[in-house]
Amino acid sequence: MNERYIFGPVASRRLGVSLGVDLVPSKTCPLDCIYCEAGATTNLTTERREYVPADQVIAQLDEALKKGPELDYLTFSGGGEPTLNSGIGKIVDFVKDHYPQYKICLLTNGCLLGDPEVVREIARVDLVVPSLDASNAEEFKIINRQASDLTFDDMLQGLIDYCGKRTSLVWLELFIVPGVNDSDESIARFAGIIRRIQPDKVQLNTLDRPGVVDWVKASTAENTMRFINAFEPFVPVEAVGPFRYRSKELRHDIELTDVDNRILALISRRPGTLADLQVALDLPAVEIKPHLDRMLQAGQIISERLSRGDFYSVPQ
Repeated sequence: MNERYIFGPVASRRLGVSLGVDLVPSKTCPLDCIYCEAGATTNLTTERREYVPADQVIAQLDEALKKGPELDYLTFSGGGEPTLNSGIGKIVDFVKDHYPQYKICLLTNGCLLGDPEVVREIARVDLVVPSLDASNAEEFKIINRQASDLTFDDMLQGLIDYCGKRTSLVWLELFIVPGVNDSDESIARFAGIIRRIQPDKVQLNTLDRPGVVDWVKASTAENTMRFINAFEPFVPVEAVGPFRYRSKELRHDIELTDVDNRILALISRRPGTLADLQVALDLPAVEIKPHLDRMLQAGQIISERLSRGDFYSVPQ
């Protein structure tokens, strides 16, 4: 058993401490998304089969989990679409039957959520994070470049149907591609779709690492705020890309230290970088950074990546 199908634990900006599980060979997927940091899809397919042996995955999980690692999530992710593996249900059941203390997250493009067998197999998953990057068929073709037997309408209806009878939390991830899916009309269509899906949270993402094509650019903070302003009246929103933001419902109180309060006093007047705060506070970066990370995680502050670095400020 030379192949390793689990990786980590890793620190995830979205999921905390996560143990990753690869259920398909890299770049086996129903989509060939233009922004994918894992590269272009080499096996564009909707065919479900046991691409990775479920028994081997289970053996490796058993080896890792019996040591009792502290995890926020066990995450089906990697470089392809996890629900393509027909053994996913067997793996979910093993974890839930033998290690029920661990929560399972499924990162998925959502294309197979209309399949009743997939829905049955993932019923015990705690958190499902499906993607929705297109508000219509044209955007779907440009951004996601789907397999020939997959249509936008079918994908969307499957996602809506799944969310209507789900037993898991759903965080809907929307990747903003400026010039393609960020017009006023697109945002209005997204708002209508999200009202039908009724996720527990919407996560907005945009380019943070090189994608498959070179023309995709990151959404600015101002542009991302257009989505936030449209969605926040009916669903909590989190921005997880170069601009980091959390709706009030997602923020939580933390006990502020003296350094926290000094940071807040400075950036409430004018946004500043870590280097700016070093000078103003007369403290080393290694001492300031944990405070910034903790307050970002709690939603007490927001950040935006610009040419001079990450600028921290206080949400309005």
